Amino acid sequence: MNKNIFFTVLVSFFSVVSAQPDWEYNPGAFEYTSWILAGIVLSDGDNLAEEGDLFAAFDDAGTVRGIAVQITVPFGPYANQIQYEMTMGSNADGDILSFKYYDASEDAVLDISETYAFTTNEAQGGLDDPVFYNIGSGAENYPDWE
Repeated sequence: MNKNIFFTVLVSFFSVVSAQPDWEYNPGAFEYTSWILAGIVLSDGDNLAEEGDLFAAFDDAGTVRGIAVQITVPFGPYANQIQYEMTMGSNADGDILSFKYYDASEDAVLDISETYAFTTNEAQGGLDDPVFYNIGSGAENYPDWE
């Protein structure tokens, strides 16, 4: 009986892990960096972040330009909320980066409405003054809409 429980837990774990996007960021491929020091992803005005979600930046060719890490704010107006911190890379100022969000609870990749014109050494946001990103409202984000 214990072997069956272990096997079920193991299979469940790997099916969840394998469902995540295979986004990879290669910081060595870019000469310049900029940062999101604190960002919040909103859906209908609410912080969407939950443990296991991913937030990433991409160029127009689909190359990953940054993958955020989750931080839990210990103080201030956003205390106990998850925010995102990201280093983004580029080889030229002015590159337009877009963002995608992986919602693990829905197993869905969602487009972010905002874009970013890359500026070398720019730092955006702070724990008490984060940058806000919004889930788009198009059909690509909600495939059940018709």
